[in-house]
Amino acid sequence: MTIITITSEARPRSTATAALTHSNKMAPRKPTADAHPTGASVPNKVSAALTEIKSTLQRTKAKLRTYNQSKVTKTSAKGKAVNERDSLKQMTGRLSAVKEAVGNMAASSSGDELRSDTGASSLTGSPQHYPPLTAHDFEVGGTLGRGKFGRVFLARHMATNYVCALKIISKAQASTGAEERLIRRELEIHKNLAHKNILKLLAWFHDEKSVYLVLEYAPNGNLFSKLNKQPKSRFTEEQTAIYMTQIASALRYMHSKNIMHRDIKPENILLGLHSEIKLADFGYSVHSESGHRSTVCGTLDYLSPEVAVMLLKPGMSDGWYTKAIDQWSLGVLMYELLVGRAPFEMPDTKSTQRRIANYQGKGLKIPGHLLNLDAEKRMSLDDVLRHRWVVGRAGKAVSSGPQASDQLLQTGA
Repeated sequence: MTIITITSEARPRSTATAALTHSNKMAPRKPTADAHPTGASVPNKVSAALTEIKSTLQRTKAKLRTYNQSKVTKTSAKGKAVNERDSLKQMTGRLSAVKEAVGNMAASSSGDELRSDTGASSLTGSPQHYPPLTAHDFEVGGTLGRGKFGRVFLARHMATNYVCALKIISKAQASTGAEERLIRRELEIHKNLAHKNILKLLAWFHDEKSVYLVLEYAPNGNLFSKLNKQPKSRFTEEQTAIYMTQIASALRYMHSKNIMHRDIKPENILLGLHSEIKLADFGYSVHSESGHRSTVCGTLDYLSPEVAVMLLKPGMSDGWYTKAIDQWSLGVLMYELLVGRAPFEMPDTKSTQRRIANYQGKGLKIPGHLLNLDAEKRMSLDDVLRHRWVVGRAGKAVSSGPQASDQLLQTGA
């Protein structure tokens, strides 16, 4: 039986479910140590460097204690202590850098293969970290977003001062077997993703009441909020091309691992410290070796025709779709970034569904290459990344006004 899960939102949309938005309650701080030590093996050279730094650190601390306890003049002791404290700070910084490098090496060497949708690790199993994390390890700040099963908070790991986003999922609100499987699947997929334009899942743990996801903090909010702050709620061609390059790169990586995102929209695209793209929210994502799925889910304005037909005309549908639905959603997103509204947006749900299902593919060139009715003929993500419009504008400081973008949509390339 097909499970229908559709998010229908009237514009202007509020901040998306579980999207992490900007908060001024805490400023990001660089971690002073690795919050979650990895169990992966460390290469000999790195291990030797780490041992040397730790040894030097211990000697420096011993010297500092000696200075504090000595009976030399206060002025002399103070001067020496300051020098040793400066040295201690430098060594601590080197230790943090080595630990971070070791963590990155371990992450990059982890297995890439995912298990099937039903093979994710149980939420009631042991946490995947040593020493185990608990909710008491974090200082929790303001709310960043809300999801179906819980909230996302700005948080700080107190032992390291690492600022992160803490997604807290209530087990009581996800009590059915189907809901628990969705959460397990999100965890299984997200923890196997490692790309510079995908929000990092740093750790996860649970207790009797909740499941906790420790996520990378994206301090510049989401793409939907930023879009609404632009003149006429649209980006320049240059900025759109930059975003398209980064999003397409993240999606290509996911597709290479046989993962469909299935809910591409501005609210699920966050902006990092340097306003780089951080693709987020993998609640609808699915791993499929066959490349075919039949569950209807996503956000209405971004549904592909093959999914909309499954809703409106079940008898005329093949009953399945492929990862090309993400390319369609990317085309809708590109249109919205350039024009300021989604191309199929209508006042009510049924009208929007009909408009998508009956779309004839006329009037659009770019991003019409992505908005092809035939899923097999949609522009591939590789072609998006090397398209002359994307490459040319992403590499230049070009500022375009409303007329330039409108002309682009009509004439294209």
